[in-house]
Amino acid sequence: MTSIAAIAAGLLTIGCSADLTDSTAHVTPTPPAIAATSTAPATGYDGLTGVPLSAYGTSEQDDVLLHRTNEALVARCMRNRGYTSYSGQKKTRAAAKTKEEKEAIHPAGAWGYIGSATAKRIGFHVAVPLSATQGPTGRELKDYNACWDKADKQVPSLAGTRGWKLTQDLFGQSFQQAAADSRVGAARERWSDCMSTAGHPADDPEELANGFLNAEKATAKEIAAATADESCTRSSNLAAVYFAVLTGYQQQLISANAEVLTGYKKQVQAQVDRAAHLLAASNTT
Repeated sequence: MTSIAAIAAGLLTIGCSADLTDSTAHVTPTPPAIAATSTAPATGYDGLTGVPLSAYGTSEQDDVLLHRTNEALVARCMRNRGYTSYSGQKKTRAAAKTKEEKEAIHPAGAWGYIGSATAKRIGFHVAVPLSATQGPTGRELKDYNACWDKADKQVPSLAGTRGWKLTQDLFGQSFQQAAADSRVGAARERWSDCMSTAGHPADDPEELANGFLNAEKATAKEIAAATADESCTRSSNLAAVYFAVLTGYQQQLISANAEVLTGYKKQVQAQVDRAAHLLAASNTT
């Protein structure tokens, strides 16, 4: 998976340590100007996919297309190897559409942002597990792996390329810069004061969420804390300030690395176009 949302979700920790490469242009961050009244995104999903660096990578819709193409190529290869009834691993994959689906895709994160519907229903237990499937075994597994490798060569992954690495590095830098910004710090203090008043003392939104995740499912205590978190995030304007500041830092980083990022964007588009062509061809054979 190469989507920016996936990259961001993996890097989004308040003390994240990005493994910066030599290809990253040095930028001395300047606290960006933000609107006096910033508006919070509808969900954390919208916040992550709406920041400037999200333009440099595959979208959720692109990932669905790439997954479908891979499955179609593997299925055709397996049928050519004699598995005439093979129809794929039967894993369903679709882009999030409803607000509830979007809220459930990405955890609360360092900015303490989780929708009220999700907080009241499942607390901080927002991870969506992939449906379990029975995979191939024995000779079929060997053939499946060979078909997977063949499909992967037809639509090569961009993971590990210069542009892919740079995009991850820049996301990491922007998270660090936003976390250290005084306006985000002030909003987090307001959030912490609000949480104490609500009876759920906490200094950091992500630590609060992670403290409940060892449980198999959300308890009444967790749901109460998550509901308070959602309310305090709104009243403190934490999410609105965080994403506005994050956007400003990302714009600076993009300007300093425009050449490599533009090239990577073209690579992503070429990959998606090739996948769409192969998928269309597989549906006609």
